[in-house]
Amino acid sequence: MNGPELRQQIFANGLRVLKRPADQQETPYVPICLSALMSDERVTFRLFVKITEGPEGHTGFIPYLEEGEVIESHWLDKLKNLGIEQLFFHSRDTEKAIAYLNNHLLVESGRAEPSFKELCILREHLGFSLRLAFKDPHLGQHAGMARASLTTLLQAMERAETPWKLLLDIMYRDYTLYNHSVNVAVLATAMGVFLKKPKKECLVLGIAGLFHDLGLIGISDQIISKKEKLTDEEWETLKKHPCLGYQCLKGKAEIPLSSLRLILEHHENAEGTGYPQGLELKRQHPLTRIIALLEAYDGLTIFRPYRPRHSPFAALKILQEERGKRGGLAFEPEMLKKFIGFLALAKEN
Repeated sequence: MNGPELRQQIFANGLRVLKRPADQQETPYVPICLSALMSDERVTFRLFVKITEGPEGHTGFIPYLEEGEVIESHWLDKLKNLGIEQLFFHSRDTEKAIAYLNNHLLVESGRAEPSFKELCILREHLGFSLRLAFKDPHLGQHAGMARASLTTLLQAMERAETPWKLLLDIMYRDYTLYNHSVNVAVLATAMGVFLKKPKKECLVLGIAGLFHDLGLIGISDQIISKKEKLTDEEWETLKKHPCLGYQCLKGKAEIPLSSLRLILEHHENAEGTGYPQGLELKRQHPLTRIIALLEAYDGLTIFRPYRPRHSPFAALKILQEERGKRGGLAFEPEMLKKFIGFLALAKEN
């Protein structure tokens, strides 16, 4: 079935479009949000919907838009009216998708203030660049592309009074390694701007957020996705991921030395009993408490198959009460207070 045929039959034939991924299994299909697509413009790669059919609910991907078709707004409206927020493309078309987004950024970035659509495009561009970087054993070109995308996002934040609420609205809600990494990068960059850090430090924070969990690609998925409590041996293996990411990125020109420090230290805590080094607070990088807090916050507020996402209020309460091995606070109260101020301002916007 091709795209035009599906558009005529998708709702009439009782096919059920999935609003949320039914599982976390790896597939060759990559989601792209509808808000990043441009009406009345040609799409340069094939787009699919994810469906489930039959009594057993088997999932599949079938074409919704063919490569070269001009997107008509009502084709997207039909999906939006059902609460569908994304389509999918095949991973082999990732570079085509990035080029497509580049073209539309030129249109959207001319405004005085960044729009929701522009921020969605930037988020998707960042995520697609990150996918290529994580799958490239040498990182190089794609790591540079991800850094350039993050720089563009930072420039959008600085172009006018930052729309903090829009930044929170574009955050991914379902966990994947890429989604979590992009969320932390967006939060870290925004927090740097909010704290009036120099542009260089905002970029350091954003790059650290983007690559902080790179080391997880060297850890068995059985450990990462395990729903039951990890064994002591599994926990020790998982705790290696900051070092693995650090070693993988060490010497890469695209990754600042300060970002490397943050990647290595993002699971250190304020009490000094974190991992991998158990560093006392005074020995940690000055920005480590920011990246550690934001990484933990996103980990709590993003949806995972084995638990619902925590509300921002519930997540902050957990972080305020979390203790280290010696009973001291895991997160610095002053930084928590500043982050609560950031979230409050975003809510007011």
